[in-house]
Amino acid sequence: MKKVRFILISLLMLLIAFTGCAVKSPQEEDAKKAEVEKVKLYYGDANNEKMIPEEREISFAPGEDKYRIILQELIKGPENENLRSNISENTKVYGTILQDSDIIINFSSAFNQFGGSVAEIIAVGSVVNTMTGLDEIERVKILVEGEELVGPSGEPRGFMTAFPLDPGKQTETADVVLYFSNKNADKLGGETREVAATPEEDREDFIKKVLEELIRGPKKDDLYPAIPKEVVVISVKINQGTAEIDFSEEMHTRHWGGAAGETMTIYSIVNTLTEFDFIQRVKITVNKNPLAIEHTILEDPVERSESIIQS
Repeated sequence: MKKVRFILISLLMLLIAFTGCAVKSPQEEDAKKAEVEKVKLYYGDANNEKMIPEEREISFAPGEDKYRIILQELIKGPENENLRSNISENTKVYGTILQDSDIIINFSSAFNQFGGSVAEIIAVGSVVNTMTGLDEIERVKILVEGEELVGPSGEPRGFMTAFPLDPGKQTETADVVLYFSNKNADKLGGETREVAATPEEDREDFIKKVLEELIRGPKKDDLYPAIPKEVVVISVKINQGTAEIDFSEEMHTRHWGGAAGETMTIYSIVNTLTEFDFIQRVKITVNKNPLAIEHTILEDPVERSESIIQS
């Protein structure tokens, strides 16, 4: 009897042992199913002039947002101390949406905290190139707090393809609306023109280019210049929605005068610049003194006038 009981106990212990080996926890099952993928994460070089890839192995558990995990790894920064991250470590990835070969990424507001115009383009390029390095992705759109990321031109960047590793050589164009005088000098007419913009330049440099296009005059036959062609843009400053523009003395010495001509000049500048959502008003000076063509000494910033635009 004792022998039988011993055999039964031994069999029971063996059964428990085998059962324990066969049953795995959910965590163990997930670890077994997790995929590991080699991904190239892009960062700035030591001088923050070019983008350099850093290869990293990243694992994805079943049901996880693969792209979000990759971006979180990118935000953590490089392992190579000779590389630089241009994305704030406080940036959060709210989520991603894959649409065919396009991906939309929604970041927190910390993503917009760039350390200058070069850092901005390297940061944006690092996201785009990391994502387009995946076989299934061709284009990337970046949102910040649900709103499209805006470029140096003041326009949304939209969907972006892979950046060159030396982004300083990349050139973009932006469609801008320039306002010129009509024949009677009582209304402004708009003319759309492409203006070149390199990603590393800041908004003030871009606005200077826009003003230089405005000074060149219209291409349409029914529109007329509102600024003397000899005028030079000395400086551009943008502060809390106010653009401060300083022109050379030719704005006074070469101007054709008249109240109507003066009005056309002022609102040609103001309405052109307030086409950009980061400018609400414009302060115009000539050699750092208030604009004073003939009838008005313009000491205060001027806001946009819709009524002066011809329909």
